[in-house]
Amino acid sequence: MAKKNQSTFTSWTGWDLRRGSNADPHAAEGFERTAPPFPSAETRYELLAVAGRGFRPPGFLVATHGVKGDATPPALTEYPGFRETWSTLYRQIAETTPEEEKPFAIYLLGVNPPADISAKEVEVFNDFYTNVHLVEVAERRHALRAVRYELVEESRPPYLGAPRFLAAYEVDEESASHRRHVGPPYSSGPDVWQRHTTPWRLWYRRVGD
Repeated sequence: MAKKNQSTFTSWTGWDLRRGSNADPHAAEGFERTAPPFPSAETRYELLAVAGRGFRPPGFLVATHGVKGDATPPALTEYPGFRETWSTLYRQIAETTPEEEKPFAIYLLGVNPPADISAKEVEVFNDFYTNVHLVEVAERRHALRAVRYELVEESRPPYLGAPRFLAAYEVDEESASHRRHVGPPYSSGPDVWQRHTTPWRLWYRRVGD
């Protein structure tokens, strides 16, 4: 069962390399070279793969963890040679285990429950997602840990908007090389869960030491 945590906030900002006359051929190298070592309040990622069509995510991603109990987004950092494409703030609501091991990559899923569901249905949805589905995916992906988030604010909305919930599955290099689901099917869950949508299925490699 995942451990609930409702007082930690993380901003997720997407970045792309500048093009044309503003391009910096060394920007990606500098982005990785200057990344803070693990563990840190800031984690940087580079896009590995997109499992889906019709959505082009940013080539680079930065997760900045805020102070517990503080929902104020951290001050935006500029990265030479990059332009910000979107910025969101999420509240951590559950984790399978505390952060201890340095991941090679994350499998980032955006999940939306059905529109206009009741407060009771949201409770049922979250109970199944946190205590069953999150754990099943983490186990079958051989994840080091998994974390669930709920949207607080869209400072710069992504294309088609930010999903209400995020799940980040932190994996080692071997697990990141196997991106297709294998094994028995996941639990079907209650009706409200069966009607969810998954607009984001993204793989990002962690950069830095």
